[in-house]
Amino acid sequence: MDMSSCIEACLSTHRLCAETATHVLHGGKGGHNETEHLTALLDCAQICITSVDFMARRSPHHAHICAECAEICEACAKLCEAHPDPDGQMKRCAEACRRSAETCREMGKAH
Repeated sequence: MDMSSCIEACLSTHRLCAETATHVLHGGKGGHNETEHLTALLDCAQICITSVDFMARRSPHHAHICAECAEICEACAKLCEAHPDPDGQMKRCAEACRRSAETCREMGKAH
């Protein structure tokens, strides 16, 4: 697994989750649990940037941080997919989360 690919995926997911959190804040309720979704988006954004930091520093702890990142990204992707999505923002965010989950899962196994 190429660490730089994982770093790029996590950076993209961090950006998209932060953007999507703002999107959810300004959108309609639609019967969706906004608090749960916002928490998942912010958790995902934070763990992604933390994973990037650990990988960039070649920390010996990056593998288990990446494994946790994969789990959090998967949970966020599921919530994004369940959210009303008239403009495609949730789909873009879910796809980014799934890419990060996949690359982070591989980083967690590689070391």
